[in-house]
Amino acid sequence: MFLLGLCRHSIAEEVIVYEMMESVSDLGKGLGMKSREDHMNVKLMLEDLRKITSDISFDVKFDDIFKHFWEHVLMEEKEDLPFIQQNIPLEKRQIAAKYFTMRTNLEPSFPQTEIPDRSAALDMALGLLLKPPEKLKEIFMNISQQSGMVGV
Repeated sequence: MFLLGLCRHSIAEEVIVYEMMESVSDLGKGLGMKSREDHMNVKLMLEDLRKITSDISFDVKFDDIFKHFWEHVLMEEKEDLPFIQQNIPLEKRQIAAKYFTMRTNLEPSFPQTEIPDRSAALDMALGLLLKPPEKLKEIFMNISQQSGMVGV
């Protein structure tokens, strides 16, 4: 569930929140780019995590990912959120919040490092195309875990 929530949240954030910040000023562009880089690093780390078979290695890698994730959250609270509150009108933030909530339900369930983090239309189309194969993959993963099969 953590992975699902994180993937959906990060993609919606990249397409909605960072686009909104970047449209305001050069500072907003810089903050958006820094956050996108953080997201890509975590996506790559999550992709590596999915390949780990050892419990000990998994725990170490997960702790490292969570450390990076938490540092990003703290940075957002310290820099991004104050920037948004000071530079984006309340009405625009409220509209973005509604779109953000809707958007998180359409995103892939796994980190998609090959999906661009810039174009909202392209991102949405690719996300929808990937959704059915991901659902099948989730079903097969659940079946293999329930039956004790490994590597499916």
